[in-house]
Amino acid sequence: MTDDDTLRRLAMLHGVHADFHDLHGHRHVASPDTLRALLTALGVSITSPASVQDALDHHAAQPRDLPAEIIALAGQTFAVDQRKACTWVLLDEQDATIAEGRAEGAIALPALAVGYYRLIATQAEANALCRVLVRPRRAPDLADQGGAPKRWGMTAALYGLRSDDNGGLGNFKDLGTLATTLGAQGAAFVGINPVHALGWAMHDIISPYSPSHRGFLNIDHIAVPTGLGPGPDADLIDHPAFRARHRAALEQRFATFDGHKDQADFAAWRAAAGSELEDFARFEAISETHGYDFRTWPTALQTPGKAAQTAAGARTDFHAWLQWLAETQIGAAQAAATGSGMSLGLYLDLAVGPRPDGAEVWMNADTIAKGVSIGAPPDHLSPEGQSWALAAHAPGPLAQSFYAPLRMMLRRLMAHCGLVRIDHVLGLMRSFWLPDNGAPGGYISQPLDALLAVITIEAHRASCVVVGEDLGLVPEGFRAQINAAGLYSYAVWQFEGFDDGTLRPTRQLAAQALACFGTHDTPTLRGFWHGCDIEWWEKVGWLKGADRQTRHARRARQRNSLRDLCHIAPLASARDISDAVHGQLAQAPSALVCVQLDDALGLTEAQNLPGTVDAHPNWRRRLPISVDALATAPGLAQVANLMSDARKPVLNSSTEDKKVLS
Repeated sequence: MTDDDTLRRLAMLHGVHADFHDLHGHRHVASPDTLRALLTALGVSITSPASVQDALDHHAAQPRDLPAEIIALAGQTFAVDQRKACTWVLLDEQDATIAEGRAEGAIALPALAVGYYRLIATQAEANALCRVLVRPRRAPDLADQGGAPKRWGMTAALYGLRSDDNGGLGNFKDLGTLATTLGAQGAAFVGINPVHALGWAMHDIISPYSPSHRGFLNIDHIAVPTGLGPGPDADLIDHPAFRARHRAALEQRFATFDGHKDQADFAAWRAAAGSELEDFARFEAISETHGYDFRTWPTALQTPGKAAQTAAGARTDFHAWLQWLAETQIGAAQAAATGSGMSLGLYLDLAVGPRPDGAEVWMNADTIAKGVSIGAPPDHLSPEGQSWALAAHAPGPLAQSFYAPLRMMLRRLMAHCGLVRIDHVLGLMRSFWLPDNGAPGGYISQPLDALLAVITIEAHRASCVVVGEDLGLVPEGFRAQINAAGLYSYAVWQFEGFDDGTLRPTRQLAAQALACFGTHDTPTLRGFWHGCDIEWWEKVGWLKGADRQTRHARRARQRNSLRDLCHIAPLASARDISDAVHGQLAQAPSALVCVQLDDALGLTEAQNLPGTVDAHPNWRRRLPISVDALATAPGLAQVANLMSDARKPVLNSSTEDKKVLS
């Protein structure tokens, strides 16, 4: 066996993929440099060929008398295999004893409620630990929520909402107004971009998918009680100018908070929020002095602890208060949504990962993979592939933490909504990691069963429906597995096509899915119709002359298939095209159907062009009208009527008879 063969064998034992196939079916073999970089990121020390063999030998010499982890269904008895006689105890999340005993072989455990448990077995005074995840059979679905079996909603860019007092960037108060408007028109949910914390000291980041910490909220969306006046008329947001005014107003508000009537509520909330909030607030406070990137801070401050607590000082109070304001206001938006008749309310988004310089990495150094970032190989969203410049939690250390970072993020997010979208849900099975040293990227296997268990446990506790964004290179069987766990898939109609370039009829879209025409990462309906995305790809240098013509020819086939499927006349107006497409989408068998507010208003340009930062005005576009005017916007009302009429429950004859008899 050659040194490279030994390296490859070690890599595969640790979940590093030896190869992968791209969107076009081309096989990419992981190079030795890639294998070494990914193994190092996983915590495997390999400095020489001899160390590779040592690591292999060490891996083979790790028999366990007790499995490290077991997943069970709630309400069912089960057994945990182990080799030797032992005494054992089962503890719940509060370290209370649930069961205990002595076993000569397998440990028989009672039926348990949904949750996380620790099984500790003692043999000859040595303890072995087994993580026990007890999950529901499925995450909550629409039937659990009551109401119609098929529902519709709308997505919007929160930052792009205009109002008379938001100062130029949409906020949680505007979100409540939008939800009230849509709820009155029959929508079951309103979805927005991620609202994770971006970081007080990070002035340049505006992408909601590049957060500092996914467990806390973006304070840019806090509505100042006194208001900031109307925003500029400009179509694009000036984030630095807005932040300067907004943060000055927040500082002024906090200066008068001492003795405020809400001070007791804040104190109670802060006490319940626990150590995670305190660490996050300290990070934000320290960043004001030492900058947004904790990796450049004095060594003593590069991890949470006493030194960080001292350095943050009283400024911690301000940043904890900001999170209280944000949580209070997003909670009010959810109350407005459900109060308007929405059965689900807010539809929130969990981003793929945090920035490597931010609070989430600082707070979870033990679980973060070193020397890599998350990305994607070339696909239909980006022909050059993507480097997202996001940190990854390493599967082994994450499991050893009992998935604490993921549990915390899901719990905090699901507390404020009825529907959650997990971005790039394929990452639950495998992640594409790009080494910082420039070696080609490769895939890492993830503990799918355990991650699905965590998601279903948290969703069950929060009564929250979960959508998994499963676009891209989907491994065989993956969708069936997440659907079986109760997650809804993601069906983007403009990607649902045949090899000849025509689109599928909506009747062929998946039933257990959220269906939509497009997303923030795709062209709008009008942009798709006119090939605006193709023109942008040429502008940024991804297409040359012949490629451009090929793509426009394919788009023409897609457009013609839409004409056939939706019965669109040759000289149809833009509004007629929108009505026809949305009317057809409303007929899909998918349990959830979603419309972009940009499409309802007939906008052309997309919110984001994946794979770009400054070459396209990502995350900066404003709506052309104020959120208060949406209630009377003709395009919105028309789409709402189409959706509501098509997705009403169909009453069978027996139901009709009962209505007559009553």
